[in-house]
Amino acid sequence: MCVDGFRKFMNNEGKFEQWLATDEQGLLSLYEAAHIAFNGEDILDEALSFATKSLKSMMQDKKINASFQKQIDFAFRVPAWKCVPRSLARHSIDFYSDHHDTSLQNQKLLMFAKLDFNMVQKFHQQELQELAKWWGSIYEATDFPYVRDRLVESYYGINSIFFEPKYRLGRIIATKFWLVITILDDTYDNYATYEEVRSLTEAIDVLQLKRLIHSYLGEVECRNEGRVPTLEEYMIHGYGSSGIPVLCASAMLGMGAEVATREAFEWVANEPKMMKATAVIGRFRDDIFTHKFEQERGHSASAVECYMEEYKASEEEAVEFLWKKISNAWKDVAEECQKPSLFPVAITECVLNLARLVGVLYENGDCFTNPHLIKDHLKSLFIDPVPL
Repeated sequence: MCVDGFRKFMNNEGKFEQWLATDEQGLLSLYEAAHIAFNGEDILDEALSFATKSLKSMMQDKKINASFQKQIDFAFRVPAWKCVPRSLARHSIDFYSDHHDTSLQNQKLLMFAKLDFNMVQKFHQQELQELAKWWGSIYEATDFPYVRDRLVESYYGINSIFFEPKYRLGRIIATKFWLVITILDDTYDNYATYEEVRSLTEAIDVLQLKRLIHSYLGEVECRNEGRVPTLEEYMIHGYGSSGIPVLCASAMLGMGAEVATREAFEWVANEPKMMKATAVIGRFRDDIFTHKFEQERGHSASAVECYMEEYKASEEEAVEFLWKKISNAWKDVAEECQKPSLFPVAITECVLNLARLVGVLYENGDCFTNPHLIKDHLKSLFIDPVPL
């Protein structure tokens, strides 16, 4: 629907018609649709505000059944547009199974969805077993006691980017890259001295990792100098240290030549707007939830501290600004998804799913560092099959 199509639901005062506030399913659909907004589409911001307020009012007045309330709770946490596909599939099956009106259910379709989910889960379990053998041999043979042991969480991250069985090789390669990045991240952040990380940076001469490690080094240099960079300077390093470009490129290595074309790799290498927006979403969400803890540990200044120092602002003002930047970054992602490209749409979907992933990993904290926050979620994807 063209954005102007929403105007037919508004009155002469430019407000949404109040009768819409009584249509629970329509409100949820409006809420979900409003998240796929472009920059400048203020009417969708108004639609989101109206739908959110109306749904919360319904929940407070207990005017909706329990199964639909669960669906709304999930949508408030993770809207469909911002949810990784595999997680959305699992939740959609659960919501459909629990629908209060069984006459509206298609039992054959429901059974097909359950069988499909469980069969694909078996493929993912086999991949995890293969990766566990490889990671076990690496982790046990090296002396990295300071490195986070996060095999399942790393695989979850890559699985969120592309879960289809045909991309098995891509998941294996990209998960290994993720684990290597974790070793480097923990070395630069928590273990090595400034002199040691300079030597390590000079020693690593792998093209895909150059931007990453020089970004790590830039952050360490600011910390070593006791200097708080401007927000712009922070994001120059933050884009590289986010790992987004490296993860995307590593995933493409196993997607096949018909998908990972020369044009696709050139697009990734040129720092496209969509990838920068994804880095903003991940970096700023991470900083909002973890900056206090990281400052206690002596980490480099986060975006929160950078904004506070540069603009002499309060913490609350800095956080509000970062949330606004995250919202705008999602609009950039939506706009880029609609543009024609010279390469298969699967590449664009990888970056879109990376944006969705970082939203989940930093939903209410750093779930990668603190995996207990998503333990039940990981079980539902990789251990527990959907009951038939």
